Amino acid sequence: MKRPASPLTMFLLLIIAAALAFWAIVEGRRQRSETAEVLASQAAVLARALAPGLAAASSAAREIDEEAAARVLVSARILATLEPVGEISHSQAQVIAEQNDMDSIVYIEPNGRPVLLAGEPVPGPVLEQVADVVIGEADELVLGSDREDGVEHVAAVVRTAAGGAVVVRAHLPAVLSYTESVGVDNLLRRLAGSGGLLYLEYSESPGDVLLGATWDGGPVPEPLDNGDRLRIVRQRDVFEIGVPVSTPAGLQAELRVGLDGAPLAQASASAVRRTTLVGLVLVVFSLALVSIAMLTRSRTMEREQASRRMADLENARRQSERLAAAGALTAGLAHEVRSPLNAIGLSAQRIGRNASDSRECGRLAVKIRSEIGRLETVLRDFLVLASPVGVAREITDLRRLVDGVLELLAAEAEEAGISLACAGPGAVARVDPESIRRAVINLVRNAIQASGPGGEVRIDIAAHNGESMISVRDRGRGLDDSLGDRVFDAFVTTSADGTGLGLALVKRVAEEHGGQVTLANLDDGGAVAELRLPACAAVESS
Repeated sequence: MKRPASPLTMFLLLIIAAALAFWAIVEGRRQRSETAEVLASQAAVLARALAPGLAAASSAAREIDEEAAARVLVSARILATLEPVGEISHSQAQVIAEQNDMDSIVYIEPNGRPVLLAGEPVPGPVLEQVADVVIGEADELVLGSDREDGVEHVAAVVRTAAGGAVVVRAHLPAVLSYTESVGVDNLLRRLAGSGGLLYLEYSESPGDVLLGATWDGGPVPEPLDNGDRLRIVRQRDVFEIGVPVSTPAGLQAELRVGLDGAPLAQASASAVRRTTLVGLVLVVFSLALVSIAMLTRSRTMEREQASRRMADLENARRQSERLAAAGALTAGLAHEVRSPLNAIGLSAQRIGRNASDSRECGRLAVKIRSEIGRLETVLRDFLVLASPVGVAREITDLRRLVDGVLELLAAEAEEAGISLACAGPGAVARVDPESIRRAVINLVRNAIQASGPGGEVRIDIAAHNGESMISVRDRGRGLDDSLGDRVFDAFVTTSADGTGLGLALVKRVAEEHGGQVTLANLDDGGAVAELRLPACAAVESS
């Protein structure tokens, strides 16, 4: 029959599941941390490799800007010396612009109105910076660089002698083309999108981005303010890290690197899969152990139940045998008591009829006393047989016990002309001494009664094969083969004076002590009774 899982089993399974879940979380975080450290190391190595080139590129960019600004400023100075600048025709200005790689020439009138002389219009933010020159607070000014349509421009303004100012805006295509084809900026664009590198950005101060490139040509994302390294950029997992870079000029620049975050997710997923697999194996193993334990426990309980059922059946069988024996004892006792009582009753009637005959009355009185004695013997043996065997067991020297029995029966044996002898090395057993003494008395008395005058009864005490044995031998007439195993039944006897209860008592005492008693005829005449008892463990081991 299946048994439901015990609360303890369910609790253990919950503990195992919780431990596995905790282990999976810890293992996933550990794997993720290790992968992040590897990515950070890769970014640091990349930064160290690019640092010299980035610093050189930054320095070269500054030199290019300075050279471009100087050339544009010289052009503006030359134009400012022409008088009057505002009267130069558009075609003349266009020729000057083309010959000197100028993008725009603008004349600012003294009233601040800009007049385009050549090229493309100058962006408004550039013109807003010429006010100081127009009003005379400065004679010339480099307006710095600006980017338009992906091209870097440089502008300069110079005040004319008649008032107003000349603005020149230009770029250097040859220089820019060279730096774009072989410079670090081009290298960054080549690196972005290869080997798990998604974007790079080089800056020498916060917000001053000098170089940058992305895997898809888009803008480099703004840095995170919370210090988190993981982010999503244009639907891609990115692991971002900023690596400090030292420049030859002593500036503390930074290279911001965006790496593909897929390895982190893969590492976490791999750790979860591995942990889950190991966890499933452990769960299966644990379930197997629990199942084995439950099966073992179930079988143990079944064996215990079977043992209890067998014990109950054995007790019932013994109870049935005891009831049957009690019935037989009762019937036997009634028969044994009825005969003496009939004899006593008849003797009493004869005494009543022959009251004047003193000799006859005396003879009948002797018979009555004999029958009363027989009744006492039957009742005594019956009470002994019916009483429980003592449960107070103690280590008993069987040789000393037998010697006491022989002293008790010495007079009875002498009167019958029988000699008693005790031999053997002796033995000990854990028994109830009084019960064993009564059993030995019955065996020796039966041997005396079975022997004729001049016979010998020999008692041997020895220990062999874990048993303590008391053997009683006689040279009498032996056992009646027709009795068989019934010789130990109550009230079964071949002696005219016997009650038939002695051997039944011996058998009961032997069985209650875990032993047995046997009777057998000897080849050279007589019989032997053997009482076997479990030997005392303490003495046997010594």
